[in-house]
Amino acid sequence: MNKDAILRQFREQKELMEDRIYHGIESHRKGYFKINLTDEKGAPVKGAQVSIRQKTHDFKFGCNIFKLKCFPSQEENLLYEERFKKLFNLATAPFYWDAFEPEQGRMRFEKNSSFIDRRIPPELVLEFCRENQIEVKGHPVFWQVMLPDWLPNDYEELKPCLIDRIRAIAQRYDGVIKTFDCVNEVTSVPMLDYEPRLQDTHYRNFKPLSGEYVDWIWRETEHCFRKSRLVLNETTAPWGAGFKKEVSHFYLLAENLIRKGRKVDIIGLQYHNFNKPEEMAALAEHEYNPKHLYKVMDCYAKLGRPLSVSEITVPGYDDGVQAEALRNLYRIWFSHPGMESIVYWNLGDNCAIAGGGGWAEDQYRSGLIRSDFSAKPSFQALDELINKEWRTNLDLSTEEDHLYFKAFFGHYEIRVLRNGQEVVRDLHLSKSGFDEFSFVL
Repeated sequence: MNKDAILRQFREQKELMEDRIYHGIESHRKGYFKINLTDEKGAPVKGAQVSIRQKTHDFKFGCNIFKLKCFPSQEENLLYEERFKKLFNLATAPFYWDAFEPEQGRMRFEKNSSFIDRRIPPELVLEFCRENQIEVKGHPVFWQVMLPDWLPNDYEELKPCLIDRIRAIAQRYDGVIKTFDCVNEVTSVPMLDYEPRLQDTHYRNFKPLSGEYVDWIWRETEHCFRKSRLVLNETTAPWGAGFKKEVSHFYLLAENLIRKGRKVDIIGLQYHNFNKPEEMAALAEHEYNPKHLYKVMDCYAKLGRPLSVSEITVPGYDDGVQAEALRNLYRIWFSHPGMESIVYWNLGDNCAIAGGGGWAEDQYRSGLIRSDFSAKPSFQALDELINKEWRTNLDLSTEEDHLYFKAFFGHYEIRVLRNGQEVVRDLHLSKSGFDEFSFVL
């Protein structure tokens, strides 16, 4: 595996990449804010010590949380939770239909539902995320893959079953779970006209569908989900060689749904590099090409909806290559004004779908942590970005009655100290909120 060949575009385009990253982050992820200092009568007060500490990010850094409480020992489960909390403020919860409703009418909502590895019930996810101030995303409402065997093999007959599923999930979680992937991988997963065969390992439980299924499901879902935001989620295909600007298949699908008035709130662009070692150098053409990545984001941003890198797999055959690639990719994505979230897929090497006679994710060794829960260089690289480089912590002095400062958008604790008197406020410094605040001493 040739490291230089894999990473060559990041290095050749370094000046272009760093320029756009710097200006993008400074312009779109940070803002200027003002603090005014007065006494109780409103008179200006000069000379104070100001401590500014960022507590949370507005931008969402996420990961699937499929392995929560799934490991054999309490020690392993705690290590998983600690690693998760260290980086992420967004968790993708599994709603795959086959595991969520293995028997018709018996949906696995509750914490005490029967155990299925990597298919934890949503109430377990919500409990953990509430305790740790982590937002939850549901995945997916509908995907042509991983459908329950009990579904009828007829499109019209399965519709009432899907309506029951949508209504049941919405009744409990509309607005509680802030975001749902509504329809998944439409333009990439085949629509079979034949009964699936034994050798069709990934599509064994595929059901017949009509070409209008996306619009029909979206209408049913948006009718029930009035508060949660809905994502149109697609595979890695939009990033690759098939990108044809505004006439790309996925772009045309999204544009069509939006023009019909469908509630498409977010455009989800997966980023799975399911490449074997000998195939890694090919990523330099598109997926590891900064100029191309910006072109894709610039194009899809024209749809007028926020973007999300919704599922990420970067192979870890070489720790250094994985870390350097992810550091560059995250900075590129974070710098784009249209992007609102970046979601890694499997936190650890022991979190992926394991092999068992068919295709499996674990062969790519894409985790940010090893199977013993030790941090890889890629985890450390993201920790450095999310918790240090992209975090504002300042200690300032002012001789005037005001103070200007620039900060990343998020929630802050701000302390103002003067002559032994201290005022502490928790403030949300956001792109669309107040940019000037008063402290009375």
